[in-house]
Amino acid sequence: MAVNVRALVKNAVFDRIPGVLRKGPAIGKRVALTFDDGPDPMTPQLLELLDDLGVPATFFVCGNRAVEHPQLIREYVRRGHQVANHGFDHQRFSKLSRRALLEQMDQTERAIGGQVSGQAWVRPPHGSIDPLSMLTLRSAGYIIAMWSVDSMDHSEHDPAKLAETCGPANVGAGDVVLFHEGQTWTMEALPRIVAALHASGLECVTMHDLFAK
Repeated sequence: MAVNVRALVKNAVFDRIPGVLRKGPAIGKRVALTFDDGPDPMTPQLLELLDDLGVPATFFVCGNRAVEHPQLIREYVRRGHQVANHGFDHQRFSKLSRRALLEQMDQTERAIGGQVSGQAWVRPPHGSIDPLSMLTLRSAGYIIAMWSVDSMDHSEHDPAKLAETCGPANVGAGDVVLFHEGQTWTMEALPRIVAALHASGLECVTMHDLFAK
């Protein structure tokens, strides 16, 4: 089995930095399903599916897309999901100046109407973050939300393989699973993923609830 050494080192570093959350506590047998890059025209279908499955999720949204689809931001919240910041236009935070990064945060917060959880959560696009952007975000009061399991749905389009990657063999208590919006194959895999996680005794919650004390 191939081992992604770079990812292992990166995760080990994140696990030791206060304010960077990658994996939650194993107590309670809970996991968080998260979706990046929305909202988009397929968001209503995804929200209906999550309603049918009875699971909440966390959505890291791009500010420019939130401006285009304000009604979908309201729908996320109305249906009990957590909405958080994913930058304004999906630029890598590590490539931005401190001022440009803070402008991205402010633009997106205005577009999503603030974060109703009472905390400011952000996920860097591509997971790309460096010491300067990390310090900038932490100083601005942001919780930096990463993930512990990558569904790989940006490159893997086979629902069966996605279901295997995100099943109980790879996802356990405390895990944060990364998905992306706008993927038909992800939506096709979700019922199998959720059913398998529930069968193994895991509950799906928002990231806010996963890390709540």
